[in-house]
Amino acid sequence: MKKLCSFGIALMTAGLFLTHCALGQEKPDYDMGKMQMVFLTSVPDWKPKNASKVKQINREQRKFIDALLISGKCALAGPVAGTGQIREILVFKVESIEEVQTLTKSFPAITAGMMKADVVSWYAARNYIKTPDTLLKKSDYIFGLLVRGPKWTPDQTPETDKIQEGHMANINRLAGLGKLVLAGPFFGEGERRGVFIFKVDSLNEAQTLTDTDPAVIAGRLKIELYQWTIPRGILK
Repeated sequence: MKKLCSFGIALMTAGLFLTHCALGQEKPDYDMGKMQMVFLTSVPDWKPKNASKVKQINREQRKFIDALLISGKCALAGPVAGTGQIREILVFKVESIEEVQTLTKSFPAITAGMMKADVVSWYAARNYIKTPDTLLKKSDYIFGLLVRGPKWTPDQTPETDKIQEGHMANINRLAGLGKLVLAGPFFGEGERRGVFIFKVDSLNEAQTLTDTDPAVIAGRLKIELYQWTIPRGILK
């Protein structure tokens, strides 16, 4: 069996992900490139001294992240709703994963031991993430994390080629409907395969849209969906 070239597939996937994301533009300009995505997750066994300490750390953390957004060091950031392990997702428009890994060590929630950071290199349209005019107004999006499904295999066969073709066609369809705002694959061979960012009314709607994907139907991929709140206007 042939093995899929992850970086080659990543480039092809990212290009097709965004084919129709800018409706009405005859010649869309996509600044495709590597960025770094940070997943801040809670540390299960961390025990605060008291509730006021948690509030203090959260305030310091929010102030720190907002300062990164205002300065332009961080391109995109927002908390994740719910009680799951992922608490916040951030994006940095830099190619060096080491630079971002070093920066996260100074996050108040990380220095306090309340959270930990996982940094993953991501490939998407950098110019679709803009500097917000204000951090006060917020918009809700659905963040979809694509991961390996139960039928995942790195082998390339006529069957996987057909599934991949259908996967791409469905991505373009969702983008054409205006439901899919931004997407792109991760570098490497990890469990995480890529990202869908939806502008829809609910997690259920995002799940329904994702369930039409041939790769999800075939079990090659599955998706984890999160309610994500970010500064209004930051996504093109």
